[in-house]
Order: sequence, then C-alpha cells, then structure tokens
Amino acid sequence: MSKSIKITTGILLLALLAITTSCKKYEDGPWFSIYSKNERVTGKWFFQRVTEDGVNMTADYANQSVELTKSGHLIWVQGYNESYWDTYGPVGTWSFMDNKNRIEMYFFYDVTEEFTYIWDITRMAYGDLRLARYEDGKKIEWRLWKY
Repeated sequence: MSKSIKITTGILLLALLAITTSCKKYEDGPWFSIYSKNERVTGKWFFQRVTEDGVNMTADYANQSVELTKSGHLIWVQGYNESYWDTYGPVGTWSFMDNKNRIEMYFFYDVTEEFTYIWDITRMAYGDLRLARYEDGKKIEWRLWKY
C-alpha cells in the first residue's frame, strides 16, 4: 500500500468515527438518521406508553393523539366518536428549544385556559418519539409512535 492510500484511508476512518460518535444526540438514539429533526418530529403521534413516576397511565390516553405540523401547530385529538376523530381537545403550537434537545408545547382552550409543557427529548426516530418532563415532582414520560 502506498503512503498516500494509507493517509487517505486514515482520514476517512477518522471522519467516519467523528460522524458516528456525534450523530447520537439523544439518550436513546438513534445514532444516525437520514431524516431531519423536523421530519422526525412532525406527524400524527399516538401514545404507546405513558408513565407518571413509573406508574403506567397509558389507558388514560387510549384513542388520543398529538399532531405536530411542520408549520409549528399542535392539535390534540382526545377521542374517537363512532366513525371519526373528534378534535375537541386543546390546540396550540410547538417549537424546538435548547439546540433541539427539548420541545416546548403550548396548549390553549379558548382564551380562558392555557398551559405550556417543556419536554426533554430522549429519543427522536422517524416513528418513535420519547419525551420526559417533571411536573409537581413527578416524572412524566411519553413514548409515542407515528401513524
């Protein structure tokens, strides 16, 4: 092997190592994705598992979904009525925070009730989103899947 081929191979291996170690941004991965962060987070998400301080609360979220649009809107669908999805839940906006390590969700019902949740992103794959936050000393975790 010539010296230039060895040097080129070494540079390529270093570049590959740098890329693979820097791609895993979230605690649970993924280590690499061909989709942008916006593409991975937007869509209609269903609740696969919800826990509050380790207690399974998933049944309370049955037939519910959260839709995050590319334009930053948020729609919470809270139930299935006979043959259609009823969007009587809150609406709002979402945005990334802290260099896309967190998501802020702002919900509102009319003008009388509004609330903001800031979630830590622990996994953001194309079809698997995991979020965690603390409220009143309780750890709340959402494991969502995209339809």
